[in-house]
Parts: sequence; C-alpha cells; structure tokens
Amino acid sequence: MSESLPPPMQPPEPVGPVQPGAVPTRDNAQVFGWIGIITAIFCCPLLGILFGYLSMQESRKFGKDETLGKVALWLGIGILALSVVSGIIFACLGGTGAWLNR
Repeated sequence: MSESLPPPMQPPEPVGPVQPGAVPTRDNAQVFGWIGIITAIFCCPLLGILFGYLSMQESRKFGKDETLGKVALWLGIGILALSVVSGIIFACLGGTGAWLNR
C-alpha cells in the first residue's frame, strides 16, 4: 500500500519589486502630532501649526487618521489668534504704562 503525497508547495511570488536592503519608511504622523500639540501649548503656536501640518501630510501619505495633526494645527491657530488679540488689547489699553512716565 503506497500513500501518495501531495506535491510540494511553491514559494509565493513577490507582490512588487523587492530591493535587497531596502529599509521600510517610518510613519512619523503620531510623532509630529504630539510634538505639535506640546509645542503649541507650551512653546510657540507657530511650531504647533507646522508640526500639525506635517502630521497631516504623513497621515495622508500612509492612509491613516489625521486627528492628531488637525488637533495640533487648530490648537496652534487658536492660541496664536488668542495671543495676537490679547497683545492688541494690551497695547490699546496702555500696556505697562512705562512710556507714560516721561
């Protein structure tokens, strides 16, 4: 009684061109998003806007969610607008009054 064995399986064909030693690209969308949120709140809102934009671009490139980038971008815009408006109000109300003592 001889048992018939199935033929050996062939290795799968590669999907695309394979380059030896190719390093996969890294998705920095979350990193840029968190850096944008932190810099918008604690440092300067312009960096928050920049990193938010970079996060959104990375997310689009990899087909991921853009929420962190949008939060960083709009938080930077909001804090920047609040800073500009409060600076204008401060200047209109006389500022520190240091120039009035002359």
